[in-house]
Amino acid sequence: MFAKAKITKGGKISIPAVYRKYFNFKDGSEVIFSIKNNQVIISPLSATLENIRKLINKYHDKNESLVDRLIAERRQEAQNG
Repeated sequence: MFAKAKITKGGKISIPAVYRKYFNFKDGSEVIFSIKNNQVIISPLSATLENIRKLINKYHDKNESLVDRLIAERRQEAQNG
């Protein structure tokens, strides 16, 4: 599915209606911009956050607090100078 848009004054781009409906974008919806293979990728922020959560859960021991782990690492770094 392709659609054309124009960059207007101030760098604004209107997302075509077909994409807004597909992603359920409303006024105030947040998106993430990234570059891949020399193309601009626009992703819903919620989908990006969900992908990050899945990645963290894949490698994270559910019985360990990430906050406690970070604090312990910082204390160890402080002791080692």
